[in-house]
Amino acid sequence: MTNRVISDYITPADEIQSADGGITADNLLDEVSLYNLYDSRDSPEQDAERILNITYPTETLSAIIERTAEKFDDSSSVSEGAHIIGGEFGSGKSHIELVLYHLLSSPELGEEWLQENDIDATLPSDAQTTALQMLNLDRNYDKLHVAVGDYLDIDEWQEGNPPSVHEIRDALDDRPTAVFIDEFERWFGMSGRADYRDDNLGFLQNLLEAAGRDDTPLAVYVSLLYEEADVESILPRTNPFRHDLSRRRDEKIRFLLHRLVGDVADPDGLESLAKEYTDVYRNNGQIQLSDYQDMEGRIEDYYPFHPTALETLMDKFSEQQGHQDARGLLHLLTEILADNYHEVDLILTGDIDVFEYTGWFRFIDEELVSKYLNDYHRLGEASSEEQDSEKVFKPHVEELLNIVLLHSLARGGEEGANKRQMLMGTMRKGKNAHEIVQTFKEDVYGHAWHVFRINGEYAFDTDENPAARIEKKAEDIHKNTAIHRVERLVTDDLFEGHSNVHILDPVNTEQDIPDSKTLKIVVSLSAKQNQLAYNQQFEELTTGQEREFNNTLVLFTPQKRSGVDSNTGIRELARKVVAGEQLDREEEVLPEGFSDIHEQNYQNLLDRVRDKYGTVHVSTDRGLVPEDISVAEGEDFYTATIDVIRPDISQVRSEVEEVVEEKEGGGIQYQYLLNDFYRNTKYPTLTDEQELKDAIDELCRDEIVKVGSYFGKPVGSIGSDTVLVHEDYVQTVEEEDDEPATITVDSTSMAGGGGLSTEGQSTLDSEGDGESDTVSGATAVFECPECGEELQGTSCECGFEFDASDIKEGKVTVEGGDATALVEQFEDLKDEVEEEDLEGTTTSRFPAFDKLDATDKPSLIDTLERELGIGWIIHTVNLTYSGTLDADGVSSRGLDEDDLAERVTTEETLEIDPAEPLSRNDLLNGVLLRLDVPDDAEFEVWLEVEKDE
Repeated sequence: MTNRVISDYITPADEIQSADGGITADNLLDEVSLYNLYDSRDSPEQDAERILNITYPTETLSAIIERTAEKFDDSSSVSEGAHIIGGEFGSGKSHIELVLYHLLSSPELGEEWLQENDIDATLPSDAQTTALQMLNLDRNYDKLHVAVGDYLDIDEWQEGNPPSVHEIRDALDDRPTAVFIDEFERWFGMSGRADYRDDNLGFLQNLLEAAGRDDTPLAVYVSLLYEEADVESILPRTNPFRHDLSRRRDEKIRFLLHRLVGDVADPDGLESLAKEYTDVYRNNGQIQLSDYQDMEGRIEDYYPFHPTALETLMDKFSEQQGHQDARGLLHLLTEILADNYHEVDLILTGDIDVFEYTGWFRFIDEELVSKYLNDYHRLGEASSEEQDSEKVFKPHVEELLNIVLLHSLARGGEEGANKRQMLMGTMRKGKNAHEIVQTFKEDVYGHAWHVFRINGEYAFDTDENPAARIEKKAEDIHKNTAIHRVERLVTDDLFEGHSNVHILDPVNTEQDIPDSKTLKIVVSLSAKQNQLAYNQQFEELTTGQEREFNNTLVLFTPQKRSGVDSNTGIRELARKVVAGEQLDREEEVLPEGFSDIHEQNYQNLLDRVRDKYGTVHVSTDRGLVPEDISVAEGEDFYTATIDVIRPDISQVRSEVEEVVEEKEGGGIQYQYLLNDFYRNTKYPTLTDEQELKDAIDELCRDEIVKVGSYFGKPVGSIGSDTVLVHEDYVQTVEEEDDEPATITVDSTSMAGGGGLSTEGQSTLDSEGDGESDTVSGATAVFECPECGEELQGTSCECGFEFDASDIKEGKVTVEGGDATALVEQFEDLKDEVEEEDLEGTTTSRFPAFDKLDATDKPSLIDTLERELGIGWIIHTVNLTYSGTLDADGVSSRGLDEDDLAERVTTEETLEIDPAEPLSRNDLLNGVLLRLDVPDDAEFEVWLEVEKDE
């Protein structure tokens, strides 16, 4: 490489040249203000030639000029003359307005500038112009039309209401006019002008509409920060041209370089230099670019800055709220150019001396820069014994610190520099990439206390880094050990340790999937495959291993193309998790924050693995059918998978009916039917035996299948040898009318003395004649008519059940006592007989006890899911929960989250009375699963449900 430097290739722009030929920012016009146009003293803004000389004709500026020329051209069909110029502070809005002002106010200079920059536009030579920087007007105006009229010398606008569109046109008297309005929103939003908001909005709208008329030679330019919704709301009505400077990075870069670079003294040499750098990149296996030719061209275009360096600075200056990116960055770039002009041939990211410019970077991220300074002084050695002496670093160390800090600014702990960015920030011809990488690993990372590794990038953070110990330990963890840790994470965390979840082809252990009737979820860590491959895997698991119960297995696989076991990022995270666990066991003292870092590594691994899944493949007679699962926040993969696998009861019903019908009059024993479902993949895969029993119960109640002695009513119990017979083969015999079930009062168990009076009560005996016997004792003992055991409620363990309608209809009578006493004793009946009409379905409290308690939301959902019948519908839900509010919960209630988070408790009651009753699934998944409650919430709930019995 030659010893040439930047000064051999370019000269600085006149604006930044000092008298001795050096570079200085002292004379830099890095901020313009329109109000200086009317200053009695000379100001740079009044110098049209200077302003035009420092202006680069960006696409946005050129487009505005061309639209303006068309507006004032009588032969043009363009009538629109309103322009909204939007962008943050320092994005160049005022500069564009100033340039347009001078192009119209100084037509001769303007025409010359247009020709020099190849802009095909002819502007009027007799235009009147006025520029209002609203926060710095000659006097304090409350009304916009008064201010504009004053600056345009239109006396009739000084009083009265805002002029209409036609009045604006007439006042201009066909003279080309340009009005520039800057900082309008701040002026408009001041509280002192609240009484004039409608007038000011109305006039601005009229002004913009007038600029859009073909009979009005008016152009209006309004710069906006987009801070006032009322101002933005009038824009669609007037349809102005809109120009957003915030999104035009390429224009900002060209503007900046135009202000910095004068002439290119050696264009051929610059071309060779760009090729030299891209050749370095091509010949280095650690720098892989998608388009080397593009990089070569960008090095020429961005010279004297490397594209990565300039874009990084652009990003960091542009991301800050309230920043002044182009304005402040221009000053900083001038200083960087001055320091490197005679030192290097191209300014790389590592050449930006962060220590020298800490004042600029503190503006972006003061706390992070302070941490950088700590590491800077720690890694550098003093050049002398003086306290403030210059630091001396090992080769590449200071440059690497600069690179990591610049890429981390404003994103500390979240974003940093990767290996390519480090190499491109330091590499020149003759430098060794391996040496640079080794320097970072051995002399920077692990030594700089605030540098962390995050997903392949290295970033500064405000906390000290205890991760170095973990990183070093992770290098010794074998790949299979890491994969085995991922396997345990899948089974223990994603699937919450359920024993029926197994890994397909695990490392370090033998595959042991039992051949049982229990549902088994087999999880694959391999990359997503086609369905044929999954069918083959399932066949190898089932018939290939001569299993009996093939329909008890489902395959759970990644949803993404890259696998879990083959993903480098996941393996590296798993290595760090294993390393952290080993260190925690082996070391007595660990750095402060170690637990947080280890927990973060674990959480990152969990999130990465969770993100890969999931698709579940359920067996059918046509092969596996894939179903994507959706895991809600707070839900585990096991529950989500079961929800997808769980068969539709109508499908199970259909299969059972078909099987029983095929068996004709002999029927089929329940144990054989159940085994068929577990064996044959043509049947729906059961997640629980109860799903089959529920389907059988429905078929029995609907008189489609007779179950043992049950037909046309709920099934009390099903044993292994219970026979199921199709309705077509059930023998029908003429029997006498069913005798009512008689509930007997056991008088020997009642307290003696006195009768239980029925005076003033309605007697609900089966005959309806109002007569009833009396019984002794305060509380009667009622015996089940089927098994003789004492009734504890309206149902018995043997399967006998009744309700108030059964009593009223004569299906249930009371022997040796009064039906009214039966009603009074059991709460279930009390609620029912309070209704005027007992006919049809009845609504009762659920569950049987008064309230249901739960210590957390998952257990609440789990308990209700087990207790609620599949076909039950819910009419009313009364839910009370109490818990501690986190930051979001505190903030949502208008409280100070910084002071009160985790210190405020709440107790809230929800009363849900839907217009249409809820199904069990609606309640569990549509209401409770989505319910946003504190993490430590405890619950009380009662419901009113309608049972499908």
